[in-house]
Amino acid sequence: MKTDPRFSRDAGCEVFTGNELLVKGCLETEGGTHLWTGYPGSPVSAFFDVARGLRGLLKEHGIHAAIANNEALGAAMVNGSQMHGLRAITVQKSVGAHVASDALALGNLVGAHPEGGAVIVLGDDPWSDSTQVAADSRFLCKHLMMPVLEPSDAQELKDWIDLAFKLSRESELYIGYLVTTNQADGGGSVQARPNHFPDTNSRNPFGLDTSAIDLERNVLLPPRTWRKEQELPERFERLWASARRHGANRILRPASPMGRGLGFVTSAAAYSYLRHALAVLGLDLCFPIMKMGVTYPLDPAMVCEFSEGLTDLIVIEERRSFLEDQVTTILNRARQDASDPAGSMNIWGKQFPHGLTGIPETRGLNPSKLIERLGRLFLKL
Repeated sequence: MKTDPRFSRDAGCEVFTGNELLVKGCLETEGGTHLWTGYPGSPVSAFFDVARGLRGLLKEHGIHAAIANNEALGAAMVNGSQMHGLRAITVQKSVGAHVASDALALGNLVGAHPEGGAVIVLGDDPWSDSTQVAADSRFLCKHLMMPVLEPSDAQELKDWIDLAFKLSRESELYIGYLVTTNQADGGGSVQARPNHFPDTNSRNPFGLDTSAIDLERNVLLPPRTWRKEQELPERFERLWASARRHGANRILRPASPMGRGLGFVTSAAAYSYLRHALAVLGLDLCFPIMKMGVTYPLDPAMVCEFSEGLTDLIVIEERRSFLEDQVTTILNRARQDASDPAGSMNIWGKQFPHGLTGIPETRGLNPSKLIERLGRLFLKL
């Protein structure tokens, strides 16, 4: 079967759908990926259709791609891959993440292999148009103590698969990779990069010596469980350092800031919607913006750095208050730790000042919704 030539492009501009971008991202990952698995469900089910269309290429290079019988078994396969330095990805919709949660909790606590990496793609539907449960997978990831990485545009959707594996290796944590319906069903023009294929593969397998398995690291029984939990703060520190090194989180500061110490905190597709809305209002690049790629756990040092000198923060995010709650907690703790805790900052998001309607907690966002809400707020301010 002839391979779609777009997936062999190593440079130049090419057009892909969102699910195709996930696949191309797997192919472009440094060192190659070894295992693609999961269970199909909207909005990420087409990932498996695309992989099937590339089965000749995958077989040639020994990449094991297989739909699991359910999401839990897909997560279990990823857990097994971390016994060796393999890079594994599992793909499921938001509801499926609940099915996989037990295996993901165990795998994340044990940790990703420092030469491998585990990426967990979570397909969310903020508008609740194609799913039976109005889920927000960020909250499940927090419960599992599993970091969340959220791309904003088509280029990031592809390129950040490689970034997710780097973050996973360097922090020894699983990385939840959140993709929404608009991103998965959408797509766009991106710059292609060279593909990489793994040296260890189904054509060149390795032998796992079970007698050499580190039971202290890999078998979670008390007291190992709570010892592993005590290691998480240090692993989160490594995650933040890795995110800074790779530019996953960014602060955009205007040359001539407008307003009265106002700044925005945002992430994912909401960042693109915000920039679009501000451009329509004639206010793009007039306010500082903190764009978070790693949305859990937020980097407290970066939040405090961004907040310095600001009086009002507006958090723009789809669905429930997740970033907003973390920002509030971080800044409250910073005030408590300060020698002079008298300072205060207004944090807005789901609630706006002056009785105005804030960012909705249900359904999704788009530029029109933000123009309506931010325009009224700017007039008041």
